Order: sequence, then C-alpha cells, then structure tokens
Amino acid sequence: MSNPDPEQTPQRQKKAKLTSQKIAETALALVNEQGLCGLTMRALSEAMGVQAPVIYRHIADKQQLLDEMAEAMVSQAPLDDLASDDPYADLAESCRRLRRILLAQRDGARIIGGSYAAKHNTLRGAETVMGLLARIGLPQHKAMWTMMSLFSFTLGEVLEQQGLPDDPAQAKPAILAAAGPVLADAHFKHINTELLSEHFFDFDQRFEFGLKLFLAGIREEVAV
Repeated sequence: MSNPDPEQTPQRQKKAKLTSQKIAETALALVNEQGLCGLTMRALSEAMGVQAPVIYRHIADKQQLLDEMAEAMVSQAPLDDLASDDPYADLAESCRRLRRILLAQRDGARIIGGSYAAKHNTLRGAETVMGLLARIGLPQHKAMWTMMSLFSFTLGEVLEQQGLPDDPAQAKPAILAAAGPVLADAHFKHINTELLSEHFFDFDQRFEFGLKLFLAGIREEVAV
C-alpha cells in the first residue's frame, strides 16, 4: 500500500483552509459563548483544533485579531444598497444597521470600538457614509467629523446597553433599587426613579431620539 500524500492528510487540509477570516469568525463565536474577556489565543487555538503557532501565522497579536473580528462584523451589514432620494434617511439607516450588528454580537461595541481596522469592508462603509454626507452638502472635513460623531454615538449607546449585567428587563429592578436611596436625597430635583424606570432603559427609543437630534444638527450645519 502506498503512503498517503502528505498534502491530503486531514491535518494538512485543515491548515490549508485556515484563513484570517475563518479565525475571526471562530473568535466571534467564542466571544458569544464566553465574552470578550474569555478570548485568548490559547482558547482560540483550542476552539479551532490547532496549535497556537498556527494561529500566529495569520494573526500577529490580539489587536490584529480584534481588527479582523471588526471587519467580519461590518461585512454582515453592507451599505451598497443605500441609494434612495433622501440621503438623510439613508444616513439614519446606516446607523441603524451598525447598531444591529453591534447588538447581534456579544460585546460587539467593545470589539469594534477597540479596532482601527483599515480594511476593505470597514473603509467601504465609511466611503458610503461620506458620500451621503457629500450629497447632503457638507465639506469633506465636516463630513468626516460628522461620520465619526455618528459612529461614536451609535457605539456609545450600544456600549451602554451591552454593559448591563443582564438584559434590560432583568437588570432594571436591581439598578432602580440601588439608585432609589441615593435619589431620595433632596439634592436631586431632576432625576427620580420613576423617570429612570420609564425612560432610561428604553434603548430603542433613546437611540432613535438621539439619531433625530443628530440629523437635525446636520441640517442646521448645512444651512449655515
């Protein structure tokens, strides 16, 4: 019996199929299970069934891994189809799509917020948003600032939501119980537990209201 071709062994096949994209997808799945704090190169290599040095052939360090993960997340919400007659509506939709992919991934805001990936999907999305802002009438430097402000707003809202120890409905009673004795002090005249209970945890409405404020501000800036 002839010896098997070493290029066709399962181990060789597994290594041949290993890509930075596959590594990023596995890392995202691992974060969904254990959280970002549980993501280590050792845990990742074990999840992929390879030795850590094999991972390092494709990913130099944790920062590059985060960049690849961010790029994989952004690829799930392309913006190429945003071509309506209303660039403001398309701009709002781009923010909503970013929010959705962040919320769909455990610790999604921390992953993308910790990345400065200059990669195709990320930059293509930025190019689309810049194009929308150009159609609106902002010069390039103000368009860039506006794009980053919208990104930071969306990221921050999701970071707040994902920072809860449980989902909002489960976390709400404990947070209100802790805040109650503090807010009972006469110093607090504008914040109370009823206001927090009815409006603080409504993350969808919070986001939409903030987005409306941003769009109004952009319209005002264009009119200057």
